[in-house]
Amino acid sequence: MASALTIFALVTACSSPPTPPPDTRPLGNATAAPQECDLISANAIKLATGFDDYRAVATKGDKGLFVSCSVVEDLSPEGKLGLVVEIFDPSPHDSVDLENTKVATEGTDLPAELGPGFVARRMNGEDQTIAFVYGWTPDYERLLTINIVEGAPGRDSAADATEFFRQLKPLLLDKPR
Repeated sequence: MASALTIFALVTACSSPPTPPPDTRPLGNATAAPQECDLISANAIKLATGFDDYRAVATKGDKGLFVSCSVVEDLSPEGKLGLVVEIFDPSPHDSVDLENTKVATEGTDLPAELGPGFVARRMNGEDQTIAFVYGWTPDYERLLTINIVEGAPGRDSAADATEFFRQLKPLLLDKPR
């Protein structure tokens, strides 16, 4: 008769490997060096997007101030988009537009300490899920958006977008420009 150890060895040899645990590493300091677009931590980008290699493209406004940072896996037309951070001053959306977007995407209010805004998910034209945060100044004059194309294995992209917002808000939204 086979021993229990032999049966266990046979059963485990035939079963599929266990599913890896979710990646619960925090983003850490989202503005730590080395930085991309003169603002965003390269390590935080890698964690949130799952990209090992990528290109970050910055846009600056007339005064040389940060306007956007787009992170793509490569610059070809087929290159996968991973992260987009944008500050709009003035905001292209009024309170009604923002509320309608929140309702349409079934958004959830940001925590009270982050001020007005919401986090949600939507589908893009390539059937990819985008986790995003829209946050604005109380007067609706300025808008900060964080968009992450979901794809980093085991990551909660909505939580990552919220954490990016938490750390970038004081630098991009709260300071007069």
